[in-house]
Amino acid sequence: MINDETSAHRAFALPGARAQYGPDKQVDVEHIDLHLTPDLDARRLAGTCTTTVRALDESVARLSLDAIDLTIVSVERDGKPQSFTRRNGTLDIAFDPAIRAGERATFAIAYEADKPRHGLFFVAPSEAYPNKVKHAWTQSQDENARYWFPCLDYPHEKQTTSATIVVPKGQFALSNGKLAERRDDGENTIFRYEQNVPHSTYLVTLVVGPFVEVLQTQAPKPVYYYVLPGREGDGERAFGKTPKMIEVFERKIGTPYPYERYSQIAVGDFIFGGMENTSATTQTDRTLHDAKAHLDFSSDPLVSHELAHQWFGDLLTCRDWSQAWLNEGFATYFEAVFREADLGYDEYLYDIFGCVARYLHEDGDRYRRPIVCNRFRDPIELFDRHLYEKGGAVLHMLRGELGQARFWRAIARYVKDNAERNVETIDLIRAIENSTGRNLREFFDQWVMRGGHPELEYGVKWDAKRRAATITIDQVQKVDEENPAYRFDLDLGFAFDLPERPATDFGGEPLAGEKRVRVRVERAHETFTVPLDREPKLVRIDPGAYILGSVTYKLGVDYAAATLQGDADIVARIRAARELAKDASQPARAALAAAFEREPFWGVLDEIASALAGTHAPWARAMLIGALAHRHPKVRRAAAAALGTFKDADAATALLPLARDDESYFVQASALHALGRTRDARAYDVLRDALQTSSWNGVIESGAARGLGDLADPRATGALIDATALGREEALRRAAIAALGRVAELQDGERARAVEAIAQLLDDPMFLVAISAIAAAEHTGDKRLLGPLDRLAQSAFDGRIRRSATEAAIRVREAQHVPAQVTGLRSDLDTLREEQRKIQEQIETLART
Repeated sequence: MINDETSAHRAFALPGARAQYGPDKQVDVEHIDLHLTPDLDARRLAGTCTTTVRALDESVARLSLDAIDLTIVSVERDGKPQSFTRRNGTLDIAFDPAIRAGERATFAIAYEADKPRHGLFFVAPSEAYPNKVKHAWTQSQDENARYWFPCLDYPHEKQTTSATIVVPKGQFALSNGKLAERRDDGENTIFRYEQNVPHSTYLVTLVVGPFVEVLQTQAPKPVYYYVLPGREGDGERAFGKTPKMIEVFERKIGTPYPYERYSQIAVGDFIFGGMENTSATTQTDRTLHDAKAHLDFSSDPLVSHELAHQWFGDLLTCRDWSQAWLNEGFATYFEAVFREADLGYDEYLYDIFGCVARYLHEDGDRYRRPIVCNRFRDPIELFDRHLYEKGGAVLHMLRGELGQARFWRAIARYVKDNAERNVETIDLIRAIENSTGRNLREFFDQWVMRGGHPELEYGVKWDAKRRAATITIDQVQKVDEENPAYRFDLDLGFAFDLPERPATDFGGEPLAGEKRVRVRVERAHETFTVPLDREPKLVRIDPGAYILGSVTYKLGVDYAAATLQGDADIVARIRAARELAKDASQPARAALAAAFEREPFWGVLDEIASALAGTHAPWARAMLIGALAHRHPKVRRAAAAALGTFKDADAATALLPLARDDESYFVQASALHALGRTRDARAYDVLRDALQTSSWNGVIESGAARGLGDLADPRATGALIDATALGREEALRRAAIAALGRVAELQDGERARAVEAIAQLLDDPMFLVAISAIAAAEHTGDKRLLGPLDRLAQSAFDGRIRRSATEAAIRVREAQHVPAQVTGLRSDLDTLREEQRKIQEQIETLART
C-alpha cells in the first residue's frame, strides 16, 4: 500500500482506531430459522432462533454468538437445556456433549428484545407526530443483527434462513425469500418466508405493519412493492421502473436475478436511504413522491442502487468490511448503468462526473484514505464517498481501460465465479485476468489500494511551422518518492470539422474523421507531439472522462470554445466552460452565451451556471437571469442558485417570481435560498411566508429556511428556531438547523441564541436531525459546543454519530486553537500520528538493546 494519507490531508483513522480483521471460525453456520412475534404497542419482540451449525476441524465445546441487549430465556439442543452465560455483548453457549469435528448440531435460543436500542426500530404516533402509522422495521448493516436475534454477526458467515412471523390480523410481515405460507390462525396471521440462497446476517430483515401490497410483474419472477395505505400512486412513481432495471442488470451482468422474488417496502423514520436485504429491500418513505415532484425528482438512483446489491453485496458479499467497496462501489456504478440504459450515455457520464466531484470534495475537505482500508473504530465509518463514489468511478475507469466488451465479460466472469461466496478485491482482479488476459494489479494498487488521485492540467498548442499539435499533461499534486506520479494510458483525439451542435457520444468513441492516438502518462510532466496534416478544429483529451482525478483545462479560448460547441463528451464541455468562465474575454463570453441556445444536455448548463456564479460579473448575471426561463427545471434551479452569489437588486428582482411560485418544488426552493443570499430588503417577508408552507418532503420550506440563514437578518433567528421544533417536517428541521449554523457565523448578535438551539438539538431523537446538528456545530466553530460534542464522541450509541461528533470537535478545536482534552481528541491528528511513530521507534530501540 502506498502512502494512504499525505501531510496535506487529514487522517481518516481517528484516535482509538485500530487495524480490523475478521474473526476466526469454529463452525460453519448452515441455517438460521427465526420464529418471531413482534408487539408494536409494547415495542417488544419475542423470538426463537434455531441455528444449525457444522463444526470445522476441531470439536466445539463452547460457542460465542453475538447478542446485545437480548433477554435469553433458554438454550436447548435436541430438547436438552444447554448452559449459557452473557458476557460483553456475547452469548456463550456450553455444549454438552461437545459438537464433534464435522458434526452438525441444531440448537434453539428463546429470547426477547425489549425496546431495542438498535437493529429493530418501532414507529408509532406521538404528541409531536400524531399521524404516524404504527409499524416496525429492522436495519442490520453493518453489525446490528445481534440486537434483534443471536447470531455470528459478520459478513464472512453466510447461511440459508427462514422466518415465521406471527402478527395480528390486518398486519403484513415481510422477510427474506419466497413466501412459503400465509394463513390465519385465530386472531393472528402467520407468514413464513424461506431464503434458500445463503446470505449474511446483516441482510436478514423483518418489517411489520399495515402495508398495502402491489404486484408489479410475475415474469420472470414476482416483483412487489409495499407502502402504507394511501401511498400506492406515490409507490408507482418511485418503484415503477424496477422490472426494467432487473432486465437491464440481468443482461449486463449475465447472471439472472438470483432469488425467487423481489420486494421493496417503504418505511417511516428510516435511518438510511435504502437497505438491500436479500430479496426484500427496505426503502425510506422519503423516496415516495407526488406528481409535481416527479417533474424533476426520481427514485431511480436509489431503487437501482439497492437492486444492484442483490448481485453485488448479497449474492457476492465482501469478506470483511475493509472490502465493502465490492458492495457499495458496484451498486453506485450500476446506478449509472441503469441511467445509461434508460436515459442515454450523457446521463450515465454526468452521473459518473457527479461521483467524482463528491469524492473529490470529501478527499479535500474531510480526509484521504485508500478505498480498501482496515483501520477504523466502527465499520460504519467506511461507508463514505471513497467507498461509494470513488469505488463507482474506479469501475468507470476500468471500463475505459478494458473497453466495453472486455469489461462486461470480466464482470460476468466475476459474478459467475464468486456467486454465493465472500469476495475480496483479488477475486475481481483474477476474474479480469481469467476473462481478458489483462494483468491489472498495478491499476488496483493505484486506484483502490492507494489514497488520493492525480490533479491534472491539460494544455494544447498548435505549431503551424512543424504542423504538429503539442499536448501537455501535468500532474500538479505532490509528487515525490513516497507519492509517485500516477501511471495511466490516455486517448487523444483530433477532429478537423466542428459540428454546430454536440454529437451524441457513445462511450468516448471517435467522431467522424477524428484521428485518435493513445499515449502513456508516467511522469509529473508529459509532452506529446502529434504530427497532423492541418490544424484540428477540436482537440479531445481523454474522451469518455475515464481518468479518475481533478482536471483543469488550459486549452486556450479558441480550443475551449470549440470544445464547448462541438465535443460529444459532456464532461469535456463542462471543463471547457469552466475555463471560459475564468477567462471572461469577449470570445469566451460569446461561447458561453451560445451554449444556452444550443446545448442539448441540461447537466452541462447546470455546470455552466455554477461556473458563472464564481465570476460575480454583470455579464454572467445577465446570462443567468435569461436562464431562469429555460424549459428544463434543473437548468432553472441551477440558474436560480447561481444568482444567489449576486447581492444586488437585479438578481433579487429576477428571483422573486420563482421564489413565490414555479411548477417545480426544487426550482422554487432554489430561488428562495438564492433570494436570501442576495440580502435584498424584500426577501424576509417572502421567506417567512414560505417557511409556513407544506410541500412534499418539506422542499419549499427547506429552501426558505436556507435563505433565512443566509439573509443576515436578526428577525430570522426566532423563525428558524421555531422551524427546528419536533412536529415540523424532518427535512425542514434539518435545513433550519443548518441555517442556524449560518446565523451563528454571520451575525455576532444572534450567535448565542443560534448556538444554544444547536446544542439542544445534538441529542434529538431523530437520527438525521442529530447528524445535521453536529454538522451545524462544526460549522459554527464555537467552543461552547465542545462539551456536548465530546460527550457524543465518547458515548453516542450510533457509530455515525460518534464519528461525526469526533470530527466536529477536532475542527472546532482547530478553529479556536483549543488544546485537546483528556477525551483523547487531538487538534492535529497528523501530530498524533507522528508522536505514535516516534514512540514505536523508541520501543523498538529498547527491544533491540
